[in-house]
Amino acid sequence: MPQLTHSSPIIIVGAGVFGLSSAWWLARAGYRNVRVLDRWPVPSPSSAGYDRNKIIRTEYPDDIYSVLSQEAIELWRDPLWKDVFHPTGWIYGTDGSQDQDREKTFTTAVSNTRALGDPSKIIELPDWQAAFELYPALGYAHDRRRAQVGEYAGGQPVPSPDGKPTFRGIYNGNAGWVESTNAMLILKRECERLGVEFVAGESGTVVEFLHGADKTHPRIVGVRTENNTTWYADKIIVAAGAYSETLLDFKNQLHASGYCVTHIRMSEEQYQRYKGLPVLNIARRGYCFPPNEDRIFKICNLDITVVNRERWADPRGAHGEVRSLPRDQAYHPTDTQPRVGREKTLEFARYILPEFGDAEVESSKVCWDVETHDDNWIVGYHEDGPDSLFIATGGSGYTFKNLTNIGKYVVQGLEGTLSEEWKDLWRWRPDRVGVYPEREGRNARFKYDLRDCEGWKHHAVRL
Repeated sequence: MPQLTHSSPIIIVGAGVFGLSSAWWLARAGYRNVRVLDRWPVPSPSSAGYDRNKIIRTEYPDDIYSVLSQEAIELWRDPLWKDVFHPTGWIYGTDGSQDQDREKTFTTAVSNTRALGDPSKIIELPDWQAAFELYPALGYAHDRRRAQVGEYAGGQPVPSPDGKPTFRGIYNGNAGWVESTNAMLILKRECERLGVEFVAGESGTVVEFLHGADKTHPRIVGVRTENNTTWYADKIIVAAGAYSETLLDFKNQLHASGYCVTHIRMSEEQYQRYKGLPVLNIARRGYCFPPNEDRIFKICNLDITVVNRERWADPRGAHGEVRSLPRDQAYHPTDTQPRVGREKTLEFARYILPEFGDAEVESSKVCWDVETHDDNWIVGYHEDGPDSLFIATGGSGYTFKNLTNIGKYVVQGLEGTLSEEWKDLWRWRPDRVGVYPEREGRNARFKYDLRDCEGWKHHAVRL
């Protein structure tokens, strides 16, 4: 095993969140021979981070990610990010349902923030009326809906059939959102300033790993790309996100999942009314952002996730088992989201911002990420190259906010200084699949298969 030095050649496969952050932290740690390979130039349109905006928050039901998200948000306050980080705060709540552990998730996540983060900017919102008083525009949206459909008056929500309130939550000023693609461009610029090399196109599209000659001590020594370019390195970091299983068999530890993202165009009057809102999130149901200056309102419904089951073929022509592989707009620009996604998204809009419950959809897409079986990252060495092939993936729909700090822990993993607790939590772990069913409950939830959905594959952008 070659000793890792600051001049050791290091290849990163994938220029998304894990890949960019790893390159940045490696360069900052003094590593001078770092090369990032990707089919696309940064920002890669196949990355889960390729979007208008992403949430920056600290509420998580797992204490480790509460700690890491608090660290990340402090780093987002660095002047480097001043043009892309918008500290608007967020309203985080629950609709009171037990479906997908929504109520439990909310309660645990807020408790973790209070215990492990910065609770100083939390305001309790026991019902909708408290939220309306904090942000009158929310009350306008609900009052307008009542006037349209003749619902209750007086500013109080109707209880659900089981008597539970339809909303309770918090406002936390220690949160906000980031212009995600612009943030990725900033990080690429910083990486290049520190000497990182980026290779895109056929020379950057990895199709195969190169094995060393010593069969008794397996090592991955390099990669081959689409145009038969070979790159050799002492360490190879696989940060391929949703495309991970096109390169390796992850033995049921992960699969590509798609989230339905919808864009609605506001009128100028609506934009002026809602531009001051924070991020709005209902635990495990959905979220939306304040509109950008182009008056586009982005809303994501979490009741609908999709998979795209295809029979995987390796570059040598062999056919393997069926896996969920991404089908993103980089390759299929006319695809939108399934019709059921649109319907569920507008249903969510009627709950959170009722004025937009019947809105025209400007555009939509499926945003692909990769979910691990237990929602924990994979940050550790692979069994086929226990001292050379390093895995850094498993965003599970929540990792963009860690663009500022996930690379720090990748570097620690490479150097062998990662804490034993986190090393064990994030290791290559096919032996744990199916062992903790409660932990795997979210990943095992029902997902729509694109093959069974309608209304997502067209030649027009609008549904």
